[in-house]
Amino acid sequence: DRRQRQMCIRDRSKICRKEGLELRKNLPGYLLMAPAVIAILALSVYPLFRGIYLSFLNYNLVRPNDPAFNTFAGLQNYIDIFKDKVFIQSIGNTVKWTVINLVVQLVAAMLLALALNQKLKGRSVYRTLILVPWAVPHAIAAMTFTFLYNANVGIINILAVKLGMITESVSWLGNVGSAFWCVVLVAIWKGIPFQMIFILAALQGISGDVYESAEIDGASRWQCFWKITLPIIKEPLAISTILNLIGIVSCFNTIWLMTKGGPLYSTEIIYTYAYRRAFIDHNFGTAAAASVVLFVFMAVFSGVYLKMVSEKE
Repeated sequence: DRRQRQMCIRDRSKICRKEGLELRKNLPGYLLMAPAVIAILALSVYPLFRGIYLSFLNYNLVRPNDPAFNTFAGLQNYIDIFKDKVFIQSIGNTVKWTVINLVVQLVAAMLLALALNQKLKGRSVYRTLILVPWAVPHAIAAMTFTFLYNANVGIINILAVKLGMITESVSWLGNVGSAFWCVVLVAIWKGIPFQMIFILAALQGISGDVYESAEIDGASRWQCFWKITLPIIKEPLAISTILNLIGIVSCFNTIWLMTKGGPLYSTEIIYTYAYRRAFIDHNFGTAAAASVVLFVFMAVFSGVYLKMVSEKE
């Protein structure tokens, strides 16, 4: 027993010394990582938990002297937003906005990536031109398209009238039936290059020998894409889609600068609703509750998508 105890003590001391040596050895690396970790905790993790905490408080800055200010509200903020017809409409708009943007951008990016992966003359020029929309800031893109949609001097109205498509100028962003689709068009135009570059990078990592072997076996182009290309690029495609999803749902600048959620809340999504409640109505409790709902929406959507693309054991 004594020998066993002494051996255990020696083994523990060796392990402790080894861990101490590894800690000293890796200390410079930990110190270099520390600023990034602190920044992530301060700018991402803390605001997330702070927002969840605020969603359960009576935090209306319009009434700071109210005895109930900054007190626990339970689920009242969530009850209030789900009773609000504007919030219910924003949920529907968010789902429609996300699905349309995600599907159209994914299909268009895939087609462009497949085309640019071929041996084309001037392929580098085409790649550069396609990346231009992604490089344009959201504010510049929103202001440019707002001018293009203008009922008086917008080039879209001028061309449409001259071509006989419409008889008179239309206020595209002031019309309930067209405002949503006009903003969606801008988001699609800006979002396609981001996902295309991910898909193109994944396609270039596939060896040409795989396709040559498949063609020798008599596989068609569609079979090569469905049985070879898609399974190989599935993981980078999932990552790019999740990142694109985050960008689509949090696309605040484009909508706010072009329509501010109007007309009649036809372009209002949860993000703009939360911003309106926080910085216009100054009710940070309900704004935080709306943000938590948006976070849950994104988490569920991402989880379902990852489940769909995950490999079976």
